[in-house]
Parts: sequence; structure tokens; C-alpha cells
Amino acid sequence: MVEIKKPVFLLVVVGLGIIAVLVGGRFPYFFFYLALLLALVPYLWLSIGLRRITGDIEVSANRTEVGQNLVVKYIINNSSSGRFPYLELSNIVGSSFQAPVEKKIVSLEAGETEAFEREVRCTRRGKYDMREFQIKTGDPFGLFQLSKFLATGEEIIIYPKLTRLQEIKPLARQHFGDFDQKENRFENHSLISDLREWQAGDSIKKIHWKQTARQEQIVVKNYEKKGDIAPKIFLDMSESSYLHDYKHRLEDMAVDIAASFMYYFLGNNISVELFSEPLYAGSLGGSQPGDFLEVMDRIIDLAPLGKTDYSTFVSNRCHYLATSGSLYLITPRLSFTDAAVLLGLKQKGFDLVLFYLAPANLSAAAATVLERLRENRVKVQILYPAEVLKDESAAL
Repeated sequence: MVEIKKPVFLLVVVGLGIIAVLVGGRFPYFFFYLALLLALVPYLWLSIGLRRITGDIEVSANRTEVGQNLVVKYIINNSSSGRFPYLELSNIVGSSFQAPVEKKIVSLEAGETEAFEREVRCTRRGKYDMREFQIKTGDPFGLFQLSKFLATGEEIIIYPKLTRLQEIKPLARQHFGDFDQKENRFENHSLISDLREWQAGDSIKKIHWKQTARQEQIVVKNYEKKGDIAPKIFLDMSESSYLHDYKHRLEDMAVDIAASFMYYFLGNNISVELFSEPLYAGSLGGSQPGDFLEVMDRIIDLAPLGKTDYSTFVSNRCHYLATSGSLYLITPRLSFTDAAVLLGLKQKGFDLVLFYLAPANLSAAAATVLERLRENRVKVQILYPAEVLKDESAAL
């Protein structure tokens, strides 16, 4: 690709050509050919040399998460017999990672290979294509510039940052599962966990008669308490909930929390389902660690594109769910109307765990709504963006 840097010179060449044709004579043609050669000879020399220059892009990892650094290595090889005193390399790392587009000037001798690296910090989740690695060069007079694409980088997938959240164990929805429970109603009378001495209040049905006869004291049986849990996560991706979100801070935090819960549950072989309006069919799920990457590949594309209010979406989806087990709710917006919907779900039998994403300051209205939910035995956690937590006064 050719870019004319000095259009005036082109006009001069055209003008000299017209004068030479109209006037004729030795001198007009001499100046016309001289001007033409000033541009044509460097152009032919550089265009032939650029064909012998090759390049490549190597990335330290094709998959990583927000907050990690990637090392991008650029390799350029001059296999021609000529020297290139001026080569401009553009699209170095570039705008895909929200960094300023960088340029670098290098000089290559004949047969020389040069490699250089750039470290890039991954600031947001997403799928990024490394832009074309482009090289530019020009003539000594600065009349024109030639460019060539040397290589195109691979797709890089950046996952949400996994956060270590306070563990809140989901409630079991039915008996005979695989997960330990504390409530006596989940006792499996076919599985004995251990034996112990009689205590006041123990049922006669728990007495182990053989051991009681052997030890000459009353011995009772402890049964294993197992239950089946299937937590549901409701991620708010409603457009109206993020109208005043500064630099996607709340949006990114919401997706990070959802991804962290999916990682925790799937890593413990717990069947889990994530609901969010922009998802295809409105939900996705998994039941084992092997499902995590597939789930994450869909989560990273989430954005606030939902047209339905969050509380309405949650209510509509819960209409088809069994009224037991835990619901994890992640949202940056909460009104008295939303609270009324959540309390209605609580009355139906759902166990609610709310993660409220707060901006720099918690408003009086939001604090009142959250306190009302706590009074009705809804578990509430208030989370602030990392940028806010650096300033402790803003988080209070």
C-alpha cells in the first residue's frame, strides 16, 4: 500500500509532464524525467525489498484473566540483500487492550533478524484479536510511504477475575444428596456416621442395642446428614441498572462475582445454574469442573443489554423453579419495589443471598431497603469496586 506524503511533488511531476508535452525541447523533458526518477527508483527498490521482509507475533498465553500480564513478542526478519535504514512498526500491542497505539522505528541490515517484546496488562474481560503487525518505510526525500502487513496475532481470551468471596453454603432442596448438612431433617437412617453416649433428648429410635449391651451403657447412633443442593445465580445485566456505571466498574464486578461463584460450585461438583437476560435462552449451567471453561466462554460476552427490570426477570424465572434451595442475587440497583419482589420469593420458601454492588457511597434509600431485607432474614453483602476500596473513607 502506497501513501503519498507530499502531494505537491506529485502535482509538480504532472505539471512538468504537461509542460514537456506542450513546449517540447530537451530541458523540459530532462526535468520531467529527473523528477519522475526521484520517486520511481526509490519506490521500486523499497517495494522489492519489502517482499523479502517477514514477521511473526508470539503471545505468552492465549487465555488468561483480568489483572494478569501478557508478554507479546514481535519478530521481524530482513532476508533481502539490501539495508533498511528506516522501518516504522505500527499497531504494536495496540488498542485491543485499551493501551495507546504504539509505534517503533528500527533499522535492519541485510539478513538481520530483530525481536522485541511488550508487556500488556489485561484490564477487561473479552475476546481480542491481536491486530495486524504492520511495517512502513519511505524514500529518503519523504515523498511517499510504503506499508505491508507482516503477521496477524491469534485470538486472546481474557476471563473475568476470580474473587475469593465469603462462603455462604446453599441450602439443600431435598434428601439423599452428596453434601453435608447440619439440619436433622437430612439424616439418612441407612448410613451411620459414628456412635456416642446417650444424651438427654435423644430419640429411643437412635439407640444402638448391640453396643449398648456390650458396653453396659446406652449408646446411640449418629446418622449422616446429606442433601442435594442446586444453587441458582441471578446476574443483573439489565440496561437500566447500569446507566450511571463509571468505566464499567459495577458491570465488571458483577460478572467477576458470578464467575467466582460458578468456579466455586463447579469445582466442588455442585450442579449450578446461572440466569441472566442477555444469555441465550436466559440461562446456562454445569455440574462438574470440566464445564467451567465452556461456561466462562459465554460469561465473558455478557453486557448490560437486558430490556427487562431485574426484579421482574427474577420473579418470572422463579415461577418455574422449585421453591427450595438458595438464590444468589447480584445487582447494583435496588428499590422498594425490587425489595417487595424479593420478599415475596422469601415467603414462597426460597433462601435469598443478595450481593449488592454499591458505587462510592451507599445512598440513604439503598441503606433503608437493605436493612429491611436483613430484618426479613435475607442474607445481604455490600460490595464496592476495587478502586473505591483503595480509599477507605469512600467505602464507609
